[in-house]
Amino acid sequence: MWKSLAYSQRVCQGDKIRFNNAPREVGPQTLFQVVKADEHYFEVCPISQECDTLLDLVTKKIVRYFDLGYYVQAEIWNDE
Repeated sequence: MWKSLAYSQRVCQGDKIRFNNAPREVGPQTLFQVVKADEHYFEVCPISQECDTLLDLVTKKIVRYFDLGYYVQAEIWNDE
């Protein structure tokens, strides 16, 4: 189940993320995987099949926790 990701919630390496306000080139159906999680930010790379042609444009995206909920609308996959 997808749940909104708040700035107070930390992610772990391997978590799946999707962005609600993604650029048109990527689209909201594109899934990302967390490849690095730090104290103040995390990095994601696209994992869906549709993004194979976009890897040149979007190879890595850096997201600051502070921006979640304000500038970045994201959801995290929760298996529960």
